[in-house]
Amino acid sequence: MKVRSIRTRLIQFMLAITTIPLLLSLMITWMHTRESVKEQTVNENVRLIYQGKTNLTNYLNNINRASLSIYSDNHFLLNLALSPDNYRVVAELYTTLQSILNTNSDIHQIYMHNNLSGQSTQITSGVPRREFRTEPFRRLEQFDHGDTAIEPVHMSHSYGFSYRPADLASLPVFTFYRSITNIPSSKQLALMAIDVKLDSVTEICEQLYAAGEEQFYLIDDTGLVIYSGNPDEIGTTLKDQALMDEISDKESGHFDGSNAMSIYEKLDVTFAPWTLVKQIPHQSLYKNSTELTSINLIIALLALLTVIFGTLWISIRITQPIKQLASYMNQVQTGRLDVEIDVKRPDEIGALARRFRQMMDTINNLILKEYRLELANKTNQLKALQAQIDPHFLYNSLQSIGTLALQNNVPRIYSLLSSLANIMRYNMRNSEAMVTLRDELNHLELYLELQKERFGDQLEVVWDIDPDTLNAPVPKMILQPIVENYFKHGMDNRSDTGRLSVSAKVTKEHRLFIRIENTGTSIDTDELLKLQKLLQHAAGHEEIDNGYSIGLNNVLMRLNLYSDNSALLSIENVEPHGVAVTLEINAWGVK
Repeated sequence: MKVRSIRTRLIQFMLAITTIPLLLSLMITWMHTRESVKEQTVNENVRLIYQGKTNLTNYLNNINRASLSIYSDNHFLLNLALSPDNYRVVAELYTTLQSILNTNSDIHQIYMHNNLSGQSTQITSGVPRREFRTEPFRRLEQFDHGDTAIEPVHMSHSYGFSYRPADLASLPVFTFYRSITNIPSSKQLALMAIDVKLDSVTEICEQLYAAGEEQFYLIDDTGLVIYSGNPDEIGTTLKDQALMDEISDKESGHFDGSNAMSIYEKLDVTFAPWTLVKQIPHQSLYKNSTELTSINLIIALLALLTVIFGTLWISIRITQPIKQLASYMNQVQTGRLDVEIDVKRPDEIGALARRFRQMMDTINNLILKEYRLELANKTNQLKALQAQIDPHFLYNSLQSIGTLALQNNVPRIYSLLSSLANIMRYNMRNSEAMVTLRDELNHLELYLELQKERFGDQLEVVWDIDPDTLNAPVPKMILQPIVENYFKHGMDNRSDTGRLSVSAKVTKEHRLFIRIENTGTSIDTDELLKLQKLLQHAAGHEEIDNGYSIGLNNVLMRLNLYSDNSALLSIENVEPHGVAVTLEINAWGVK
């Protein structure tokens, strides 16, 4: 009777339990990788197109908000009804339209027809033009109803003006129209047209597809192409009728056509019924999956060979001590009772297994201890985060309140809220340790604007800033704490006017000097000496009753941190009264 050895059966068993699952996994991977990569690619592009939709929506809403600025001008609607021969009226209308033109670099020109006076006005970067007409320019006739509308992409023109300036070259634009009414009346007082260049639209769209491998369209509800990867198609009607039928009654989605996967998303803008469409050819769509499947196949074959070799080696190593013991037993069976049985490997493997088990128990105990500690830390962090007020919520709330103030014709409240919101936004830029001096001065100006509202005519601010210093990098939040000390400790409410001067210059040795001087209360002589000594040694451990030391020490420490301890900060009294603080740091990158 033939006996199958343990080694043979162990090799057969281990090969079966290793190669069969590996081969099955290879087959399943081969079958599903194509669809998985396709689904992943579609999901990534859906998110990408949605981000592009968000950017375009924000861009169009910014243009819409710019056109609404006429309602924040208290004199604009009144001037429409006044005589066009009044020079002041014409100048104010020009100024308002020019301010809209300057809000966005993509605005090519603005045309407005005043229905009350019959005056047509054209604003470009050059000299404004006007003439009197009984009707607006003919291209506006189909857009003179409703609040807003958009004319599809077309070549820019001069709106009927015979003189065409050199800076008004003809180029592709889309036109945003706004009907100007005296709310709540719906009667149209004037019609405004804003020609917008395609630069920003093109920049946004070019980030949404890979040129040469994919195709991208931005179309309106009639199928007119606003942007295409092929410039020759801009301004024409999209020829893919199957695509138009698919997206006609849906807001977003994707479908697999005969040659390409199409992904589309419609804008949430009432006056711009545009749709973003991205087409990914099947060759590009499945390119990654084919490469990934080939790589997986090579790796699987290498793994299979490794498993077979490892199985054979492990099986032989495991059964070798057993065969050796069987050999000893055969010798005993033949009558050799004095055979020396020397099987040490089972004992060594057993000892190793016990030692390994002890080691694993120790490791598991350590892991469990660290896990509980980490869980406790995360819980405490979560509680701390839940106890904080989201600064972005406060910033957005201030913006909402400011918009409400603007709608209720209280521009001063809107201005102050905007200043406070910008201060919060600047403080929330936690990732920036270094900023330009321009950013610091802008932040300080916003802070002083709020203080001016508090003190009124009692506060006078003088700026003397060398333009060469504006691009110098400085640590963030070094000026506002110094100025804040003036309002905490130096502002003398008994005097008629407090004067605060801020100056900056760069020396030939490339050192940046910033001096902040006020006419408030001077520091007591003894306390000033302590403070000067403290700043010279940069120790920061002494306490001074006037409260100046905390903010100044903080500023000096951050200056030294980013300037290799080469920064200097000094404070002194000025005559007849007041305090001056001088900062001196290296002016990196300033010529």
